[in-house]
Amino acid sequence: MPSSMAIKLSRASGNNFPQPPSPKLFRNIAVTFVLITLAVIAIALWTSSVKATVIVKAKSEPVSVDTVFDISSTPLADQIKGRVVSGTFTEAKEFPVEVATSTPVVVAPTPAPVQETPTKTVGRVKIINNYSKDQPLVVKTRLLTSDGKLFRISKTVTVPSGGSIEVDAVSDEAGSEYQIQSGTKFTIPGLWIDLQHLIFAQAITDFQSGGIISNPTTPKKTASGKVLTAGAQAKAYEQLYAAALEKAKQSLSVEAGAEAGWESVYLINTAQKQSNVAPGQEADNFLAQVKLNVTAVFFPREDVLALLRTRLKEKLPQGYALADFDLSKATFKLESTDMKKGTARLAISAEAMSKLSIDSPDLRKDLIVGLPADEVIRKWSVLDGVEEVDVELHPDWVRRLPSMKDKITVVIN
Repeated sequence: MPSSMAIKLSRASGNNFPQPPSPKLFRNIAVTFVLITLAVIAIALWTSSVKATVIVKAKSEPVSVDTVFDISSTPLADQIKGRVVSGTFTEAKEFPVEVATSTPVVVAPTPAPVQETPTKTVGRVKIINNYSKDQPLVVKTRLLTSDGKLFRISKTVTVPSGGSIEVDAVSDEAGSEYQIQSGTKFTIPGLWIDLQHLIFAQAITDFQSGGIISNPTTPKKTASGKVLTAGAQAKAYEQLYAAALEKAKQSLSVEAGAEAGWESVYLINTAQKQSNVAPGQEADNFLAQVKLNVTAVFFPREDVLALLRTRLKEKLPQGYALADFDLSKATFKLESTDMKKGTARLAISAEAMSKLSIDSPDLRKDLIVGLPADEVIRKWSVLDGVEEVDVELHPDWVRRLPSMKDKITVVIN
């Protein structure tokens, strides 16, 4: 029998399988990751917490404009809506003459001649005043009948409010047709149209031809020593001028239908002044009258403001904005009017203050990101229109501006 074969098993002396990683390695990796994460978070928090405010104190620079614009009741695209109106306004008043403090050089008036008007008719009228104020009427004030016959009063009178006064009147022309009867009514065409219904006259005698009326325009000499001075007369004219202009403003505003918030410009076309006493003449009282012809233009305030702001902005350098504008300081001049078309041309001069704005290309935030605060101050302080620059950083121990422009705020003062 063949001999048996023996198989010998033997244990490998060496370890051929890889060993697992050491737990210490995993711990080191984890710690490193956590530290890196914490560092990134810390950097992000620090970066987001840094903020900067750059305060720029800008200089105020004047800007002016001279322009014209057209006013029309039916405006076109390049015109402003408005109204143009005109009227004539009269103010008259009797003033006392003060006693002269020194002996003036008086030019004696020529004695008033007796003026005979045998072919004109003469009669007496009662002037009635239903108005709330006394109404002075100068010598030769016109009285008009309903059929167009004209008469004039013989002397200056003041009709009291709510009362009446009697005065002689003479026809303006000769002729038998002026022999009117007692009871004839007259209007006073020299008065404002609305006053003519309140102040009127009525004949209280028949008017006859051949009357004689002394010239009433020459003041009588007085024993009081009262002499009208040029200064007193000028002061009276000034007072009446202001009253007539105020009446014009109120009346024309109503006529134009001016709304609240509308501006107005007035032009005095003519100004007539007259008095029944000349400077240097003796009199106890004198009657003065001022008549103004006034044109007024009314227009919306906001429309003009918008137009002027647009014209002023066109004058501004790049990066500037209007800082202050007051329409009341603008000056208006009425250049021309067309009453038939209801149009006017106004010239206007206006001035406003301007400053650098946040939209200035020199004040862009991307120009200063990450820069030291002192460099930003030095860089922006030399810009035109800048008076002073300051930088506020948060937290206060930071010395540089944030690297993100969204963390920077620019304030213009």
